[in-house]
Amino acid sequence: MSVKIAAAACPMRVLFVIPELIKDDLYGRFMTLLQPHMRRPGLRQLLIHPSLIARQTFGGTLNIMRNCALVRSLGVEAALVTRRGVDTYGAFNIVQVPFVRWSDIRPDDVVVMPDFCTDLIDQLRGPVIAYLQVPTLVFNNFKYMDPRVRLWTDSPFMLKRCQEVYPGKAISIVPNVVDPKTFPFRVQAERESGLLMAFPRKGPEFIEATREAYKKLGGTYWHFELIDGVTLFELARRMQRPQAFLASADVEGCALPPQECMASGIVVVGKDARGANFSMEHRKTAMVADTPQAAAECLREIEDSSLRESIARNGHEFVSRYFPENEPAQHWRNVLQELRA
Repeated sequence: MSVKIAAAACPMRVLFVIPELIKDDLYGRFMTLLQPHMRRPGLRQLLIHPSLIARQTFGGTLNIMRNCALVRSLGVEAALVTRRGVDTYGAFNIVQVPFVRWSDIRPDDVVVMPDFCTDLIDQLRGPVIAYLQVPTLVFNNFKYMDPRVRLWTDSPFMLKRCQEVYPGKAISIVPNVVDPKTFPFRVQAERESGLLMAFPRKGPEFIEATREAYKKLGGTYWHFELIDGVTLFELARRMQRPQAFLASADVEGCALPPQECMASGIVVVGKDARGANFSMEHRKTAMVADTPQAAAECLREIEDSSLRESIARNGHEFVSRYFPENEPAQHWRNVLQELRA
């Protein structure tokens, strides 16, 4: 059933909820001390929600930011919503869009609500889109059958998880937004020979075991560079160097890192995260390997430059569908048309 917005004096506004990024300052330390107690009724009323603060920027948040910018590019008023309506992201903010406070949400606003705070949906009066990007954060804690509520997710793996939690409700797989300007394509031959990038925050044991297995196979071409704790723009700068990326996470949410690597021309090797990394098709767009031994064998295979070039170009071609002007823009045009109907 389509969710409709009643006619109003003000134009349509689409709001995207993200957590407030707290820093290691007096306010941040104060919020950290309070967080274990935020579910008490009095504090919760004051602070809105314990999950509306975060200490790091997640891929799902970046994806929501890009969706907000895309909606604005289509001529629709859109903004990011945080507890205080203040941009606390600084160098981690990847878009130029306004911020508004949670308390400024109007009854006729369309609100895109991330999975970590879906229990706030029933407090809202207007159309809501529950955006479910993380398998461990899918909860039946709101009236999901309400016709004003839409359910979105981002992969076949996540769709199955959502169908288990929200039976009887239509759930849409929607495209991630991958930014080709931030992650421009660079051919393998122009990259640093033998450099492999990995994120130790996700599956450090898999990374180390793959490195050891590769050595035991006699591999000498690949050398590992671990990246953690950098801004998106610094990450994008570093991603102009490596030829390969080791996908090491057991579970993924929106699974942006492999797609951003494909956009850049990096060959992705490693886990498909139970199917969340659905963009990885073995020996076509990536090298799928769910064990360190298999990953090491794949690394030996892609020492072949012709295979690397083929995979890199196929991966870029696949992921280009998620560039803002392609499937994401068409998706939002359809949604906005339905909301205006």
